[in-house]
Amino acid sequence: MIVKEMEFHEFADCKAFLDLIDDREFVFNYKHMLEIKFEEMVKWFMYDYMGLTTRPLPPFAPNKKRINLLSLYILVAIDGGYREVTTENLWPAIAKDLGFDYDDGDYMRVIYAMYLDILEYYYKFKTIQGNVQDKKVVLEEGGSSTGFHRGAKSADEVHPQSADSAQVALFAGVDDDDWNQGNKRKWFNFNYARWAVEEANRSVMEQACKHNQV
Repeated sequence: MIVKEMEFHEFADCKAFLDLIDDREFVFNYKHMLEIKFEEMVKWFMYDYMGLTTRPLPPFAPNKKRINLLSLYILVAIDGGYREVTTENLWPAIAKDLGFDYDDGDYMRVIYAMYLDILEYYYKFKTIQGNVQDKKVVLEEGGSSTGFHRGAKSADEVHPQSADSAQVALFAGVDDDDWNQGNKRKWFNFNYARWAVEEANRSVMEQACKHNQV
């Protein structure tokens, strides 16, 4: 009911919603409803708040398949954010998790930059701003800044930087328990993986042709 009643009239409404979906289990349980509300929030932020009315919503891939913005947002957050995903060459993995091909990784990066990167920036800025204000209030009241408030965090520290494979499985349907353990997702040679799949397919086709000839 809370989600259904949420409306977006100022950025504080966006921040409240983004705070809400920071609970990944909650998102998993109400994912369909939240997907609709998330897209509604992005539309308000892009069109009304930023005045960027030329970017169509929802976004579609070149193959006309709809891109789920909530899943994209969460998967990137799970892998450490836009900068980390780009640095570690994880966009092909993000694309695969979303049901696209490895080759669509660069397109997912562009979509994230166009629709979600600036939203994430504003969210982190407002979070930091709120932390600083809370610390100021504590100091003015004669309290200690240690304990609950330990100073403002940097923008990169606001979101959790990593998550276990169970969270990836929740949002992308990934069943491999080792998918996100250690560095197995990082700097993965997607070109080699694609070549291996193509070679395997070619071998199967050759064997099928030989069998048919016999």
